[in-house]
Amino acid sequence: MDKTLDMKHSFNRNFLLFLFGAIVGIVIFFVPINGVLPFETLYKTLLLKPLGNNVIYIILAIVSFRFFGYIYAKTLAKKDTWIYKLFQNDSKLKILVYLIAFTFTLMVIFQKGIPIFYSDKTAGMMIKEVLPFTISILPIGGAVLPFLTAYGILELVGAILEPVMRPVLKLPGKAAIDTLASIVGAAVVGIFLTTTLYHDNQYTDREALSIASGFSLNSVGYCAFLVGYVGLISRFSNMFILYLIICYIIAAIIVRIPPISKHKDIYKNGIVQTKEMRSENIKLNKEQIKKGFNNAIMKADTSEGLLKDMGKGFLDGVLVLTTIVPTMIAIAGIGLAIYEFTPVIDIISKPLVPIISLLRVPEPVLAAKAVFTGGIELFVPSILVTAGTTIEATRYFVVMVTMVQVLYITETILPIIGFGLPVKLWELIVIWVERTLIAMPLVAITMHLLF
Repeated sequence: MDKTLDMKHSFNRNFLLFLFGAIVGIVIFFVPINGVLPFETLYKTLLLKPLGNNVIYIILAIVSFRFFGYIYAKTLAKKDTWIYKLFQNDSKLKILVYLIAFTFTLMVIFQKGIPIFYSDKTAGMMIKEVLPFTISILPIGGAVLPFLTAYGILELVGAILEPVMRPVLKLPGKAAIDTLASIVGAAVVGIFLTTTLYHDNQYTDREALSIASGFSLNSVGYCAFLVGYVGLISRFSNMFILYLIICYIIAAIIVRIPPISKHKDIYKNGIVQTKEMRSENIKLNKEQIKKGFNNAIMKADTSEGLLKDMGKGFLDGVLVLTTIVPTMIAIAGIGLAIYEFTPVIDIISKPLVPIISLLRVPEPVLAAKAVFTGGIELFVPSILVTAGTTIEATRYFVVMVTMVQVLYITETILPIIGFGLPVKLWELIVIWVERTLIAMPLVAITMHLLF
């Protein structure tokens, strides 16, 4: 413990804040109480249950604000007003997204218009089933994430894990926390944490993209639900361990090839990460741990106080919601409509059939279609394969591949873009293709070992 650090607050204050933040953050996100994580209890108790069916009107308020606010900001608002600044960077394409989201929401509320868009399998599903959780999770997640990000626990954990994470995954040690936040909370929480650290200049462009697209894993609870849905719950323990192993293998490969490898190691503030910065902490020893602890204390020293941090985090979560909700409704609504009511997926999934056949997966045509729909929504492949076959090997292959794909339009792709990470949609699609192609032989190997 180095009490000679140059701090604006006392060492004791910072140490207690670090200790308190670490304990509370770990308990909230990682310690089940009566089988339920406190974070889940918080967002369900404070927002999800109280909002109930009224959440649809909050969604209507958000899409209305974005649609009419854009029009006002671009036509009538003065340049020094907050609303002009809020919409200043929105492109002309955004007004189309806002219009579609506004229209879809009205269709769902009144059950009138074009049926394929207000169906409970398309935009209706997004508005009634997916977004209520997103709207509840993000503000509460924003309020409690400072316990992990603002008081030093990331700095200490990062220093300890850096010698492993850096050479294998080309990532800082603190990235492990993002993975854990996803696994025990929700993928969107991991993405929110990653983007928060990126905007705070703790991750570079490449690191943030690699973490968000490769480590925003499905929660253990949702994985158990999927595995149980396809009738394989008795194998869940083995499947979840294999799921984590395969995800880390894929991450180690993906980070070394385009498009992720083409992204630069530059922080948002423009500082370039040097080779020395990447190699200075690759040996775990007493000095490394001491350095991590000192960095943790210095991080706690920068905090303005618990209430301010939680309040700012809550407002950040709300602001993020207003940007991603319209996009999720518009893009996912159209994507799900294409899947449900057109033969497009049947056609474009055909190239996967010979690959899956070569891997000796039973019923390759069904498996190919199911795997391809994973890019739209995580649950759809499980529905398809459960209804389409009783062969456990096929069900295993499909559910495992779709879980390790990580990128889904409805749950992760749109939040990654909406939260402001430096990535284009086409890059995420390419990464999804890469993950899928790498995952299929790895999963097939485990399938043949287990079945």
